[in-house]
Amino acid sequence: MKRFSFFFITAAMLLIGSTQSRAQKISFGYLNYTEVLQSMTEYATAQSSMNTLREQYDKEAIYNEDKFFKMYSEYIQGQKSFPEDIMLKRQKELQVAMDQGIKFREDSEKLLRKAESELIGPIEQKLDSAIAVVAKTRNLAFVLNREGHACPYVNPADGIDITPLVKLVLAGQPLPKEELVKVEN
Repeated sequence: MKRFSFFFITAAMLLIGSTQSRAQKISFGYLNYTEVLQSMTEYATAQSSMNTLREQYDKEAIYNEDKFFKMYSEYIQGQKSFPEDIMLKRQKELQVAMDQGIKFREDSEKLLRKAESELIGPIEQKLDSAIAVVAKTRNLAFVLNREGHACPYVNPADGIDITPLVKLVLAGQPLPKEELVKVEN
């Protein structure tokens, strides 16, 4: 997916570049999306909520597993003395308990993913809005996400690292004048 978006952006740059005169220069921004996301206080709060929820699900799963192992232990200890119909009943109970434990684990993973999406989604929207503010203010054609080696090289003469600017917008602080943000390597 990252490669597709990189190629799409490259193709868009070429298309835009071919329609504009050579004297006009396209500028773009770049940032590490995850770094900015993780620097947000809302993200820390969401992660804390997720950890609490995950712990609750883990405790319940451990409770179910302990219950299953206790049932299994009792079954093993009494299997020689149980009549066949009781042994079959206990085997069915063990199978049901095991199936319920597995289903609980699967359901809890789905619920955790859903909860994370519900918690992180609005935070990502806020970050996307801050990126849009910086891009519009700085007249940027687009913004690249530098993480994951999706874009291994960016010429700082053509683009600007907007990471600190986005953090300013998120903090409710004004953006500095445009001349102060060009970074040369």
